[in-house]
Amino acid sequence: MSFLKAVISFIWAHILLLGGVDTQVYVAPPEPAPVSIVATTIKPTETNQPIVKTSIIATTTRPKAQATATKPAMRPVETPKQITITPEPPPNFELINTFARQATVNILCTTKTGALSPISGTGVIVKQNGLILTNAHIAEYLLLKDYKEKDFLECNIRTGSPAYPKYKVELVYISPTWVLNNKALLKEQNPQGTGENDFAFLRITDMIDGSKLPDSFPYIQMDVRENLSINEPVVLISYPAGFLGGLSVLQNLNLTSAVINIQDIFTFGDGSVDVISVGGTVVSQKGSSGGLVVDKNATLVGIISTSSDGNTTSQRNLYAITLAYINRALETELGINLSTFVNQDNAQFAKKFQEINAPNLSKLITDELNRN
Repeated sequence: MSFLKAVISFIWAHILLLGGVDTQVYVAPPEPAPVSIVATTIKPTETNQPIVKTSIIATTTRPKAQATATKPAMRPVETPKQITITPEPPPNFELINTFARQATVNILCTTKTGALSPISGTGVIVKQNGLILTNAHIAEYLLLKDYKEKDFLECNIRTGSPAYPKYKVELVYISPTWVLNNKALLKEQNPQGTGENDFAFLRITDMIDGSKLPDSFPYIQMDVRENLSINEPVVLISYPAGFLGGLSVLQNLNLTSAVINIQDIFTFGDGSVDVISVGGTVVSQKGSSGGLVVDKNATLVGIISTSSDGNTTSQRNLYAITLAYINRALETELGINLSTFVNQDNAQFAKKFQEINAPNLSKLITDELNRN
């Protein structure tokens, strides 16, 4: 036993001598698990949706990385809507003609003594109160009402077919520019013109038989559109009197209509649509001045103003000034457009015009008539 204690003491003494009490033993920490990053690419779908990006989480336990993406929502493919285009029905010019004839009137001016040849022309009622649009070369006769004596000349409105005297009328407005440039026209045997400023307005005032005027008159809407086009169909309506003698004009003057396409378009200089050519038809006679040009919408787009020469109606080309032109001419002369002019107090305007403007315009014409 004593021998064993001696051996243990000897071994412990040698251990203390090798390490000492200050010897430190370094123990390395465990190596961390390597981090693994897995990238996943997601292809875009055919729906052009944005590419979906996913986040990959790294762990220290080396699990197998997984990418999770939400499948983009697929929009249903829309079937293109079928658009059915219904062809526009052809215009019924028979109905349009029947309607427009109700607003068409004959203007007949005669003198007591026969000092001036009578004139027969056409006009159109454009407002329910009896406002009439016609040519200046017809309306100028009303400036001669008291030329040589009181009531020297009389103009009446006739309606129907044959035309029958029905209304008395007064001058509301005539283009002063036209009168100034055509003051000698009444002296010419075969007067010519271009249609420029050839427009005027009259107003129904009384019944010829003394009865009460109707509360309203048949009238036609006006259209001042500039987009009239060649080959556009229109109906012409007037009271042509070229083949009638004096007595027949009084007793047997009938309304005449014709459907035709616009042949050509002209301007007075600024490039706008001022005059349309409507060819040669049965309407191409004297007396058709002021006649209606009505489109497929049953609206008034022009009034007949001049005609070319020809031995037959088919050889005479009619020309009409457009409502668009009249609209612009009124803006130049009065500073108001056609709509404003028509919708004003026509009776009051007529009174002022006859007091202020008409006397000077009458004098321009009578001075020419009295000139040798």
